[in-house]
Amino acid sequence: EGMEKGVLEDTLLQLATRLRERAFCRYVKDRLDYKELLQAACEAEKGYCDMELTNEQREQIDLLLESRANAEERELTLTYVAGILDGVAFLRKLGFLDMYVQDGQEKSC
Repeated sequence: EGMEKGVLEDTLLQLATRLRERAFCRYVKDRLDYKELLQAACEAEKGYCDMELTNEQREQIDLLLESRANAEERELTLTYVAGILDGVAFLRKLGFLDMYVQDGQEKSC
């Protein structure tokens, strides 16, 4: 049962990640404020690459940046799922879900 739960959670996270990535393409990637932040990140990366670091220093910084990116990626997906859950809770609170369930029940009777 624990194994099945883990597989289910992993599958749902993969699905949510794909949905989030598609939403990003539709709503975020062409925004000016996002492009400005991305440009600033590119300039910072250029500065990082130009630094005279030892291999050990560069490996440690790369590990730090990769681990932060991985954590942020997971945070984005979990926040996306939380947003979906908030939307469903909002619709339920307003009674929209109850209306839908009632409509569905009437049709099957």
